[in-house]
Amino acid sequence: MRKVADVSSKAGQVVAHGAFQLFGSTRRLQVDEVLRDIFGREDVGAVGADWRGIVYFTLADDDEVAPDVIIGFDPSSGDSGDLATVDEVLAAVRDGDIAEAVDGESFDEWRTATGIRSLDMGACVPPAVMEFLGGDPAERSAEPQDLITYIAVAAALMGRLEALGVQPGDEIPPEVFDDERWD
Repeated sequence: MRKVADVSSKAGQVVAHGAFQLFGSTRRLQVDEVLRDIFGREDVGAVGADWRGIVYFTLADDDEVAPDVIIGFDPSSGDSGDLATVDEVLAAVRDGDIAEAVDGESFDEWRTATGIRSLDMGACVPPAVMEFLGGDPAERSAEPQDLITYIAVAAALMGRLEALGVQPGDEIPPEVFDDERWD
């Protein structure tokens, strides 16, 4: 099993005013735990996240994906897929190209519109309404949110939709948002 410890330092690194965050050991372990619950896998190794709340991780024990391939997971849409290698991402962090890869231009527009100078480690700016609930990814929250909470809430809502048998295009039933029903 390849360890992700060689990918980031203990402290982590915030790049381009928070457009991309390379996790340190503590944040990596916290995100690992949430992603392992979502995907039902123990070989998930979180690497970082971008300002939109997209999380980047590796899989150590997968027959179809090499352990050095970074997979992106967008909690708002539920989409995931292979993006680059660990070395390519680290090179993009070093030379600053990572900001372009994570739509740094839109991030700068959001920062200007909100007056928020930067995002701290562990913060993100998800869509105002999650895409799988009919939201537009271009319409972002006006305030930063905690990344781990955002991922967990998106996963819980998606799980509720699946449990209720809601299909794409169906109207969202109010039961999805009834916390008492899901306790």
